[in-house]
This record gives sequence, C-alpha cells and structure tokens, in this order.
Amino acid sequence: MRGRSFRWGVWGAVAAMSVTLTGALSACGSSGGSSSGGTQTIRFVWWGNDDRAAATKKAVALFEKKYPNIHVQTEFSGYAAYVQKLTTQVAGGAAPDLMQLDRPTFGEYQHKHVLADLSGYVGSTLTVDKVPANLLSGGKVDGKQYAVPGGQTTQVLVYDADKFAKAGVTVPDTGWTWEQFTKDMEKVGTATGTPGTTDFGWAVDWFDSWLHEQGKQLYTGDGKLGFTAGDLEQFWNMTGEMRRSKGVSSAEATTKMDGSTQNSALVLGQAASEINYDSNLTAYISSYKGTLKTAALPSEGSQSGMAALAPVYFGVAQHSGHKDAAAKLLNFLVNDSEAGTALGATRGVPANTDIRTQVCAAAASDSKAVCDYEKGVDSKMGPSSSWLWPSGSSSIKTDFQQVYDDVIFGRTSVADAAARVVSDAQQSLAP
Repeated sequence: MRGRSFRWGVWGAVAAMSVTLTGALSACGSSGGSSSGGTQTIRFVWWGNDDRAAATKKAVALFEKKYPNIHVQTEFSGYAAYVQKLTTQVAGGAAPDLMQLDRPTFGEYQHKHVLADLSGYVGSTLTVDKVPANLLSGGKVDGKQYAVPGGQTTQVLVYDADKFAKAGVTVPDTGWTWEQFTKDMEKVGTATGTPGTTDFGWAVDWFDSWLHEQGKQLYTGDGKLGFTAGDLEQFWNMTGEMRRSKGVSSAEATTKMDGSTQNSALVLGQAASEINYDSNLTAYISSYKGTLKTAALPSEGSQSGMAALAPVYFGVAQHSGHKDAAAKLLNFLVNDSEAGTALGATRGVPANTDIRTQVCAAAASDSKAVCDYEKGVDSKMGPSSSWLWPSGSSSIKTDFQQVYDDVIFGRTSVADAAARVVSDAQQSLAP
C-alpha cells in the first residue's frame, strides 16, 4: 500500500520543475514593478486546516477594510495540493503575490529566484523590529530578507489523556528519555488496544529533532548532509522496535500521514498520541473527540531536540506586479493588533512579541493551549539551524517518506533503506 503516492508526485514536480523555474519566470512572469494608485487585486495563498483558513480570512477582511483600494483573492488547501498547485503556477509565471512557505519550499524558491528581496521594505512598509532575531534569520539569505515568519512553533507530543490514564502512563516530571518513552508507548498499546503513538519515523522533521539531540542536523551550513546512514539506521531501528511491540501505529495508518489533522492517526483513533508542531494544536483540539494534553518530546541528557522555529514564512513573488500591496498585507498579518486577535495561535504563537503578549493574555481554549505549552517548554527550546535549507531539500523530504514506506511494509531492510536515503540525498544536493 502506498498511501502517499500523491504527495510524492507533488514533491517530484517541485524537483523536476526546479531546473526550469528561472527560465519560465523570465519568459512568462508579470511585470516586476508594483502597481500604485487605483484599486488593486492581489492573490494570497496558504495551506492549512479549516481553523487556520477561517482565522486568516477574518484577518484579510480586516486588511481590506483598512486598505479599501486593495482587494485580496484568497486560496487555501491541504499541504500536498497546495504545493502541487503553487509549483505549477510558479513554473508558469503565475505565482501568487503573497505566498505561505515552509523551510523546503523557501529554500527551493529562493535558490531559483522566485522570491522578492524585501529588504527595501523593511523599516518602511514592513516592520520587523518586534520579531525575534532567531526567527527572522530563517527568512534571510546573504543579509537580505526574502521572507518573514508567520509565527513561532516548536515540537509537541499531543496525547489522549484518558487512554494514557487507562494505561497508568504519566509524563515524568523531568520529561521522558527515549527509553522511557518507548516503554510507555508500548504500555499504552497493550492496555488500550490503540498503539501508544503515531510512528514518527515517517517524517524527516522528527529525524531532524532527534539529530539535534546528538549535536547534529539534517544539513550543514554549506548545504551538505549533516547525518550519516548510521544515524538514520539507529533512528529507524528504534521506531521498528516500537512497531513490533505495538508502541507505534501500524504501517497502514502511518503511510497516510502527511502532518494534517484529516490524515492524523491520532484523530482517526489509530494512535493514542502524535508528534507534530504546536502550530497544529488548535486544529487537533477542534477536530478531536476526547481530552487532549501536551508534553515535550523525549530527550537524552541536557541536549533537547526541540527548537523555536517559524511554522511558516510569508514571501512575495519576485515577478509580482503588486509588491507594494503584498508587502502591506504581509506587514498587516504580522504586526496589526486586530489581525493578531483574528489569527490567534493558528500559526503558532505570533511572531511579533508584542502581539504575542496581547494574544496570549486574552487567549481562550485552543489558542490558550498553544500559549501555555510554549511557555511551559521555553527552557527546553534550543536554537534552530539559522541557515537556509539547500535546494534539493524538498525532494529529500519526499524520498525520506517513500523509503520509509518500504521499511514499514517489509520491502527493504533498515540498513539498505538508510543507505539509499543518504545516496539519493547526496544526488539531490549535488550542484
């Protein structure tokens, strides 16, 4: 069973089109200038769940009220469909004016000159003074600002409190070690009949978190691989042991995972907990029928794999004919008080620290859960890698998932699979 075939096609399209992006944009792109005066229509696109969409549309309506001469056409979808459509639009020279990005797409698009340098707007149209430097640096390349973070997030384990209680499992005061976590997830599976957690071996993101505990990372500052096949073999052997003892979700459930709540093994009742980013916590709470609680990721010793990250970035298309208007919308989403209230914690806690304080002070229900969690794990969050993920990282992300499917369905050994990931990754990163 290959439940992620659609998503592989998405990222394959990114990789295949990357060679032609620059030429296509030069031939088909709209004017590089920005319209001024009169009524303008700009396009703003993002991915996410329904709660993020409703909050974002509310914020956009507030923007249009403040800037009546700017009309915003909005589009959103799930991640896979979003990337597929955006890749097609970018390759055809029809990129939206303002787009939501993550680390792989930001790396791909910046390397291919898809994104506008926003440095000229900083200090005038675009204010970034209240965005922490560690977040802001993720959108910079060679000292130039190409994207602005849409919030702050970190890794989280979301769990069903009732199922954990039934199994007699509680979160240790000092947090889990990986050995303790493995045993407790097996305990939950045995007591409840539901695997303790979603198999986290599917996502390169969680491997990256684990690597940080070892003092490593996915990529080095010069765009090379930061891990070995042996590192990945150790990680996948751990999840394999948990799978055999029903500590993690079945292969049939894991193969459908893509980070969304609609395909979440936790939400679908196929696991009692799940690792994700806390920017998705509002969607979990609104989707899950049960009592959810949060816990920090397991760690060994003083080195934590958790980091303060931008859940998404906002970037303006290089060939947009409405850069000024798009920059105004970006600034509004990040810095406006009313927009902050509307958006809440649907993209993690706000990037602007003043807006963050405002939102968290008044937060209720799902947004409060995000604010409380971030406050509770503040001491565990280490610095993230500040450098740009290299071109080719999106295809590595896809290949990682595809190869893991072969592992969990018994089509290949862990050792062969880890070697294959490294070999394929080195080719993807080759100039």
